[in-house]
Amino acid sequence: LLGAPNAATAIDFTGSYADPNHPGCPRLISVENDNKALISGADGNPGCPGGVGRPWKLVGKVDGDKIFVDFSPKGGPKDLTGVWEAGKNPGVRFPDGNKWTLQAKP
Repeated sequence: LLGAPNAATAIDFTGSYADPNHPGCPRLISVENDNKALISGADGNPGCPGGVGRPWKLVGKVDGDKIFVDFSPKGGPKDLTGVWEAGKNPGVRFPDGNKWTLQAKP
């Protein structure tokens, strides 16, 4: 199957993340069996004092070491590609250079 996500080599993006563009705001990714990703969080102005902000939920899909997120409900692109960065501070790097750093796995 060409073009189908490869579950065997897919990174498990599931976890909680820190977004330096929105300090203190939650960022959660949950990946389901079919490589569907559920992304949720909140935005502040720009931070979230006490973790409180405007909540949002997005959907996406995982393919290998990439996650494709539909940010259109937040006014962003429909298929924003994040790339997994392994190493000392693993996380998801987006095209604008922003990186969500993994904080915890469930």
